[in-house]
Amino acid sequence: MANRKLCLISPKIGDLLVKQLEHEMKNYNLYRSFASFFAIEGYSALEEYYQKRATEEKLHHDWCFQYLTDGDYKFKYPSISENMETFSELIDPFKLTVDREILTTEMIYKIYEAALEEKDFMTACWLSEKLIKEQIEEENTSRMALTIMEESADIYNKADQVLD
Repeated sequence: MANRKLCLISPKIGDLLVKQLEHEMKNYNLYRSFASFFAIEGYSALEEYYQKRATEEKLHHDWCFQYLTDGDYKFKYPSISENMETFSELIDPFKLTVDREILTTEMIYKIYEAALEEKDFMTACWLSEKLIKEQIEEENTSRMALTIMEESADIYNKADQVLD
């Protein structure tokens, strides 16, 4: 555990949270890429859906940033690595989104587990209330959107359903 007179967050938890910052921005960039893809393909409802998803990822990033800042954790802002996912079919972004959200949840669980190991109940509580609770919605929304897109129906009807 860190010297709590100087910093609320231990080096191990801090490093994991900084990696989460990077990951959330990587998600943001991926979802913006999906939004661009759908805009170019002429599916404005799906573009809007992914713009909203990207905005949520930026919010998650901001939560992590604020927690690190409030905890007096000194860090160097991470570089955001390029997303390497490729997609060409309309269904691909939805499959990739489900995979990415599961990965995000797993990363958050690692931080939570580390916090419990260190008896850092403040961080564990914060993760539970903010990020873990949010991931329930993120994964559920992603699976529902994929299920809708896998149905055999008109793409515009599916796009409207996804956006709703």
